[in-house]
Amino acid sequence: MCGREYPKHAIAAVGAVLIKNGRVLLVKRGFPPAVGKWSIPGGAIEPGEGLAEAALRELEEETGLRAKPLGVVHILNNIVFDGEGNVKYHYLVLDILFDSTTIEGMLKPGGDAIGVEWMDIDEALKRDDVSRTTKKLLHKIKQSGFSYTPLDLELNEHRAFEQTLSNNCRFSVDGSS
Repeated sequence: MCGREYPKHAIAAVGAVLIKNGRVLLVKRGFPPAVGKWSIPGGAIEPGEGLAEAALRELEEETGLRAKPLGVVHILNNIVFDGEGNVKYHYLVLDILFDSTTIEGMLKPGGDAIGVEWMDIDEALKRDDVSRTTKKLLHKIKQSGFSYTPLDLELNEHRAFEQTLSNNCRFSVDGSS
């Protein structure tokens, strides 16, 4: 993966967060970082892509599913150091929450994902094969539910789905308002 290891700058990326009935959609990573670990589907934002477009693309590529993106639920500055203290990976990840009532498609791994499954949040938090960053997000959601910042539709985010959202939307883990 040219330019991803030992980058000169942080790489902008998205995660696609989809939770339904207390279960989170996770993919098993086929490439570093976190190779072999279960994590939120996602990847680097391509030049010219909006956040919603990038998250929707990653969701579909890695899981075979589509859904309506709602907004940013979490921001992660993920820095991984090598054994000598050098920055091996540096991603600035904006996790995008998707509306679980709008799911379409057939669940199947693709892209750099070698597995995909709906995993109970409590189970994911206990497992050793779930990435630390995914566990951090799930702990946050489990403790306080989740709120999101709606995507700004005037900044090209309308290309993925056109919709109007109100600010400060909050949901519990089971999807109720």
